[in-house]
Amino acid sequence: MRSTQHPTEPPPEGPSWTAGELISFGGLSDRGTGYMAYSERVGPSVLVLHDAYGMLPSVRSLVDRFVAEGFTALAVDLYGGRTADDESSAHALAAGLDTADTMKRLIAAAEHLSSNWHPRLGIVGFSTGASLATQLAREVDVDATVVYYGGGEDLEQSWAERPLLGHFARDDDFGPAVAARAAIDALEDAEAFVYDAAHGFANSGLTGSYEPAAAELALERTVEELRYQLS
Repeated sequence: MRSTQHPTEPPPEGPSWTAGELISFGGLSDRGTGYMAYSERVGPSVLVLHDAYGMLPSVRSLVDRFVAEGFTALAVDLYGGRTADDESSAHALAAGLDTADTMKRLIAAAEHLSSNWHPRLGIVGFSTGASLATQLAREVDVDATVVYYGGGEDLEQSWAERPLLGHFARDDDFGPAVAARAAIDALEDAEAFVYDAAHGFANSGLTGSYEPAAAELALERTVEELRYQLS
């Protein structure tokens, strides 16, 4: 656990305009697609990795929110346009991901942001995307990693001394999330917050588990972390 709190920096001036669009990145072997938004004030890069339900409108809204907070953001579409309507189909989509192929696309997405937009890079991952985020942070130069209800089961053994912020649900018995929370609690440069909510509480597209107050608090903490680490 961190022994000190990050200072809260004042928010940057708001962008005068924003543009969100579907883009493609990478080449023949690592080509991917996603939703990207930016402003004329090119802020630090944030890569968003959605949960098992796919690129719901809520994910695009989150990207827009990051831009409003002064960042340049890209959400990778892990499923190539497919989304899930229920937990069973979400698990099926997540299970169908080819990890090696997915990591190639995520590396290409990270390079697209850091090479073409802003070199300082943060990753924000949710559940399935959280595990991918911590894997990706071992492959590319990342300045901040934020995970929501997930992050992998081997963090304590393999995570170097890099900043890591985790948001977890108190009402969550999902194995990888429980293991990730325990690992983050034990890491020196990491911090975990627990919310009175269920798994998926930060996704406004999931009416059964979405908790607006917890989601907003977690997002405020995420923005503060990103500002501190990416400045």
